[in-house]
Amino acid sequence: MDRVSSISQAYSQAPWRKQLQIIGLFLLLVVFVALIAGIYLNVTARAATLGREILMMQSQIQNLDLEIADLETRLAIANSGQEMQDRSIALGFHPVEKDEMTFIAVPGYSPRWGAVMAPAPEPVEVVSASLPADYTESLFDWLIRRAQIQFGRLEVLP
Repeated sequence: MDRVSSISQAYSQAPWRKQLQIIGLFLLLVVFVALIAGIYLNVTARAATLGREILMMQSQIQNLDLEIADLETRLAIANSGQEMQDRSIALGFHPVEKDEMTFIAVPGYSPRWGAVMAPAPEPVEVVSASLPADYTESLFDWLIRRAQIQFGRLEVLP
């Protein structure tokens, strides 16, 4: 018995080693949790940064859309009939009278004709789709007919 107790005493660890192992495992667990928390915070910070950039880009898109709409409105106002007439009068043009017009005949010129639309409607012919007689028989009827031929009840093969 002494021998067994001496062997177990030789292989048992000192109490300070056991405490050191527990402290080491605890510190390893703390480092692992800190690493996971750091990764989580990094991913969350990147997602928040990208979300903020997306919001800023959407704001820029909305601002550009408003600017484009404003420019289109200004262009429409500048090309309006009244505005064009006011600018032409300011440049020295005036509306032409009938007696001031001169028409020149150009040989070989043919005026543009109006758009040719669809041809006049014609009577509609109703076309019905018809299937050949071979395709109007159901599978069940065909099987019955084939069975009757097989057993000699009918003499004509299709």
